Order: sequence, then structure tokens, then C-alpha cells
Amino acid sequence: MYDVEGNFVDAFATTSQDNLPRPLPSALVDSIRAVPDKVIRWHTTRIAEGQAPIIPIAMGYVRGDGTRGILACALDGEELSAFITRASQESFSGKQDRMYIVDDSLRLLASYDTVALRKQSTLLGKGIFKEVKNVNQVSFNRDAVASKEYVGLGGEQMVGTYISIPEIQSALVIEQPASFVYRSVNEMRKSVLFALVAVGTAAIVISFAVARQLSRPINQLLEASDRIAEQDFDYRLDESRNDEFGILFRGNNRVAGELARYEQMNLNKIVGTRNKLESVVRQASDGFIVIEPSRAIFVMNDVFAHWFGVDTANAEGRSFLDAIPDYEMKKTIMDAFTGEETHIPVQFTLQLVGEANETVVKGTFVRVMSDNTLTAIMGVLRDVTREVAVDRMKTELVSIVAHELRSPLNTIRGFSDLIGKGLEEDETKEFASIITSEADRLNGVITKFLDINRIESGRTDMRKIPFRIHEVVDGVVRVNMPLAEAKQMTVNVESPLSTTPIVGDPDLIGQVFLNLFTNAVKYSDPGKTVRIEVQEGATEMRVSVQDQGYGISESAKEKLFTKFFRATDDERVRQHIGTGLGLAFIKEIVEKHNGVMGVESQINVGSTFWFTLPK
Repeated sequence: MYDVEGNFVDAFATTSQDNLPRPLPSALVDSIRAVPDKVIRWHTTRIAEGQAPIIPIAMGYVRGDGTRGILACALDGEELSAFITRASQESFSGKQDRMYIVDDSLRLLASYDTVALRKQSTLLGKGIFKEVKNVNQVSFNRDAVASKEYVGLGGEQMVGTYISIPEIQSALVIEQPASFVYRSVNEMRKSVLFALVAVGTAAIVISFAVARQLSRPINQLLEASDRIAEQDFDYRLDESRNDEFGILFRGNNRVAGELARYEQMNLNKIVGTRNKLESVVRQASDGFIVIEPSRAIFVMNDVFAHWFGVDTANAEGRSFLDAIPDYEMKKTIMDAFTGEETHIPVQFTLQLVGEANETVVKGTFVRVMSDNTLTAIMGVLRDVTREVAVDRMKTELVSIVAHELRSPLNTIRGFSDLIGKGLEEDETKEFASIITSEADRLNGVITKFLDINRIESGRTDMRKIPFRIHEVVDGVVRVNMPLAEAKQMTVNVESPLSTTPIVGDPDLIGQVFLNLFTNAVKYSDPGKTVRIEVQEGATEMRVSVQDQGYGISESAKEKLFTKFFRATDDERVRQHIGTGLGLAFIKEIVEKHNGVMGVESQINVGSTFWFTLPK
């Protein structure tokens, strides 16, 4: 006991070695005067080299008669270590290396390892403090740190936490091998007994001040430990206390929360994995079904159900024989159950309700095996309607190209044979002219076909320059007006005097309009009228060409813009030579400019071809 100036007054207990100074350091006395109720630890000392540290602590006091002074004591590191070792053995089934105390320099104050204790080994950058690289980062003013996983001092994977003891600028570290922590929640419950050890440590530090008040919070801690041992992780201690037990209570509550989280961890993983799998299956664009060995449907997504007319609300859990109305699908699944093939490729052609065209689906049924036992039948089907259509179109395209090329080639060959046999000069010139015409026709087919392929593959160089659409239209009409005049046709052009410039390739757009204009003249009778209109909207330019020609049927309009197709419903159309590539070519040009092309037509009334380009 010291007076307010730090001078020695009396001693309650002494050992053979006096470990407290007389008088107290002036800096310590000034700190106690500033905060009389605060417990202060000053520099840890050692009696001699190779001895355990001595931990001096002090605090101010006031007696009932108003007398003031300073109360100080020195904790022996060896005795504190023995207590920590016993507490660890009792709490962790004989393991003495589960608890230790460090100061704010991360040096050992209490540990089962007496050699490390006497050397005052530091944990800077090691174990639970592996992220601390400088002692200036150390701060023990928090209550407790959440559990973390790390490599312990012995090289073993550990899970631990530490509780701050700010009164002595120290921390109690409690750790457990990760293998024990994750084995089960029941095996972890003993680790919460660290709260009892923390209570014991706090009791040693402040026993002379709060001895009569220990029994109630200790009983509360014991009750909390019993609740946790019974896996009641919802029980919480009162955290409103402002003393050391408030720190322990908050730490105990955090431990209970961590244990509750660990308890749910495995279950949440299982449920989460199942939910993810089910979500992927149900949101997949392909058809998916899994059937259990009992023939019951385990899972089926909406795509599969839509294809085969299954009621998804009642399908899962029922036998596929009852839930699936499609006979071919039921037969396929039954073959998968009774057969020996692991992978069974399948293809179905379906006529879905409300759709005019057939849908083709293709995929595989798999026998899922585990230890030579069938565990499920899984089917994955994909909509291949477009791929089948593309293959069919490729076959048709080859046939059409062969036909278009064969006709002019046969003509060229026939007239070449005639010329070779010797003819009159006039006949030779006539036949040579026919050969030249057919060769030009053949060259035109090949050129247009190659142009379309170049545009589709992106190999055509398209300029991106500003131009005015009305100028392109006026130029094409002016140059090609003789075509209409030759058939005594009238051409009316309705166009603004000026239009907003748009960006694109004016030459290619000129080809688009030229094709529409010449078609309107070609497929109209003499004396008819062609009406051309250029309109400027808020976001696009629209060009339309209206004729009074033969017209196009509804069935022909669906294929009008495909390669080599010609709308030959009217006999008069067959009288004109054409390749069926022009409209396909100009449609590609418009779409490469991010535009849209379309047609409206009536038989024997006329047609209106139009296209729009963005501004």
C-alpha cells in the first residue's frame, strides 16, 4: 500500500523477493491520479535472467474515512502460468497448451511452456497474430476478436480467439485444433469453458476489489456454459455490465453465436447445393428430367414439360408412366431402364400447341450408376429446330445453285457445238451473242452469290460516311428513268427538298434502291405508275417503292428474301430472267446498316417494298 505520492506505507503479503519498488515511479503515480478507478500495469520485469516475468499492477483507492492512497500488487508469471495450464487441462480434456496470456508487445506473460515464458518469446507475426507486423498495431481495447483460423506455433491448423484484458493491457488467447472445431458442434462445447478461465484470470487481477461480487456472474457464466453444452445457443448473458464480467459476457455471447453458426454450416451447405442445382436445372434453356429408380420423377424443368405436354404442378414425385402423356418419350425412358447402354441418343419431332412449324429436339438419356447400381435416369434435350432447318436449307441451296448454273452452261455448250460445226456468218454472230448473254447471266449469278457471302461474312468493305438519302434516290431515278420511259410508265417521287445526313455506304444503299426500282419497272405492265416516297422520322429514314405490278402471294412473301427464291405464282414473272439473289443481297446490305426491310403486296394489285435506316 502506498500514499498518494507513491511512498510505501504497508504490505498485505510479501514473498522472499520484494518485487514492488519503493517508492512507485512518478509517471505511474500521475496516471493513477488522472484515472483513480483504472487498473494499471506498468513495465513487466524479471527477477533475474531466465526467470518468469513479474506483472506489477496498481490502482487508486479511497477508504471510508476519506483516506486516499494507491494499492499495488505483483503477479508472479510462474503462478499465473500454472493456473492457465490447469484451466486449459480442465477445459480441453487434459490439453495444457490451449491457453496463454500475452502483453501489448505480444510477449508471453503466462504459458504452459516455461522455457518460452522465461525467454519472454514474442508472438509478433505468428499464430493468431500472424497479420500483426509491428507492435504499434497492437491494441487491446476491444472486448474480443471473432474466431479465426490460422497455423499455430506448432505448425498445426488452429481455430482461436482472444479476449482483451484492457486493465492490464493484455489478452487471453484461447485456441483449438481446427480438426476438433469442425468435427462436430458437440465436441466444440468444451471450448466455451474458456469463459471460466477468463473469470479466474479476472478474479486474480481484481480479486482484492471485487471478491464479494464474483459469485453471481460466475454462476451466470456456469449457467451459460451449461446451456451451450446442451446446444442451446440462443441463451445470452446481460452485456450491459461495465466491469470485467461485461467483457466476458460479451465474449461468451459471441462464442454462442459462432457455435450456432457452425451448427448450421453443414446443413446450409447441403441445402444451398441442392437449391443451386435445382435453380440451374429449372432455369436452363434445354429440357431436363431426372427419374429415380422407383420410376418417380425427381426433377423436371418447364422446358421439358412444355415440349411433352406435362403438367409441372403435379409431375414431380409421380411415376413418369402416369405424368408424361407422350408415348415415344415414355418408351424411350423405359428402354433406358431396361437396356444396358450408358448413353442413349434420342431425337423427337414435336408439333407443339399454337405453333405452325414442327419443333425438333435432340439429346441424350444417361443411366447414372453408383457401385454398379442404377441411381437415376437423366435426360437432357436441346431444341435443334434451327440447325435442322439450316441443314435443309444448305441442301436446297446446293440444288438451286446447281440448277441455276446448269441452265446457262447447257445453253453455252449447245451453241458452242453448233458454232463448231460451221454456220453462216449471221448465225454465228447471233449464236455468239446468245453465248455472251448466257455467260453474262452465269457471271451475274456467281457475282451476286459471292457478294452475298462477302456481306454475310463481314468481308465486304463498307464505308461509313455521311450522305443524304434523298440525293441517292434522286440520282438512281435520274440515271434509270429510260427503263420506265421505254414501257411508257409514270414515276412519281415524293421526297423532301433536304434530309438529315445519315452515316453509311451511299453506293451500297444506291444498289438497294436501284434493285427495288428496276424490279418495280420489270414486273409491271406498260403504262403503269411507280410511286417512290422518302420520309424522315424522328429516329429513322424510310424509303418505299410502290408499283402496280403482278403482286406476290402470302406464301411466297415468307421466302421472298431467301437466296435463289423467285415468286413465280404469276405466269408473267416466269417470262423475265432472274436469279432470285437480288432481294437477298439488298436485304443483307440494309441489315448491315442496322436497318429493316419489308414488303406489302396483293395479287394483281401491286407491291410496296420499303426499307428503313437509323439516323
